[in-house]
Amino acid sequence: MAYFNYRTYWPADWGGRRAFSAAWWKIYADDPRWPPPHIAAWNFLVRGSAAYHRRVAARLLYMEALPRRSRSPGAWPSQPVIAGAVFEEPVAAAIVLCEPSAQGALYLSMLHCVNDEETLDRLLGAALEYGAEMNCTRIVAPVDILPGWSDGALTNCFHLPPPLHTPYNPPYLADLLGASMTSSRQTVLLHLPVKAQPEPVEGPATLRPATLAELTDALSPLLAAAIAPHAGMPGLSADAAELLVRWISVYPATGWVALIEGEAVGCIFVQADLAPLLQRLKGGRPLWLRPLLSLMRQRRTTRGRLLFGAVAPAWRRRGVGRQLLGRALSFAAEAGWRTLVCGPFVDSSPAVTCLQKAGAHIEQRYELFELDG
Repeated sequence: MAYFNYRTYWPADWGGRRAFSAAWWKIYADDPRWPPPHIAAWNFLVRGSAAYHRRVAARLLYMEALPRRSRSPGAWPSQPVIAGAVFEEPVAAAIVLCEPSAQGALYLSMLHCVNDEETLDRLLGAALEYGAEMNCTRIVAPVDILPGWSDGALTNCFHLPPPLHTPYNPPYLADLLGASMTSSRQTVLLHLPVKAQPEPVEGPATLRPATLAELTDALSPLLAAAIAPHAGMPGLSADAAELLVRWISVYPATGWVALIEGEAVGCIFVQADLAPLLQRLKGGRPLWLRPLLSLMRQRRTTRGRLLFGAVAPAWRRRGVGRQLLGRALSFAAEAGWRTLVCGPFVDSSPAVTCLQKAGAHIEQRYELFELDG
């Protein structure tokens, strides 16, 4: 499908944010495998009121255009070629994040785009114009709510239902990005089978329950270590950690911290994979489905997500990580999960090697792209 009569919008007020949300949602709305985000988390993200959004000068960007059909034989060049459309339709949308400290990087967060190379090029051009004002001349895409967390475009396994908090896009997106940008990083998602009765794992640490809120306080160094292997991007700042925890905590999560002589040396957090529920209930965007989404988010699932797992550098290779993973697998078995989905991780990272030794296998693969303006 080709398009013409493009319109570019940089919404900033309440009405503009609603229009952006409607456009962003509509682009992938007909994809039966797309798991939309929880509407409460999404609305907070689009408001841009988080401290992180203010620091990185986050802007909403979306484009509309009219679809163009092929001309019929014998038609004059000036004859209209509108494909049955009266109004422009949304063709691309993203949240633009600017990090001048990261080699002048501009990130396209939550990118949605139709299957049209010109549309993507126009979106990149509009983003670069904005970035030039902020001394950001390099585009990195696609990233999730912030750089370093679930980056990249899905490149395979489109037949599999995408797990919660993992990148998903139609098959054409990686090819579009590859035509206009340069591949910079590959990551992988691992699926770890859960035994019905996992063997207990002993270790040097004492494990106690932990909450997601601790990741923005006492456990913040471990959170930074947990997502650092995903990307060679800016280090995790306090305001980025707050946004990430708020985004994740809309769903129930369970975690443990490893203590040795009272010192936190490692942590692990898991969460039920509610992506199938979000698909069926459309993320709670229809008002009449929101009460049902709230009631059903406690339901049992067959798959879980390993959100974060990290061990302090001084305590690695001493059995702490294996002890934490064993505790997570025991919890997964009690919850009835048959699989624990881990990552995405850089394919050459120690985390991939460690999980493969525990029996995990690689399924989904993702690719991140860059463009120097």
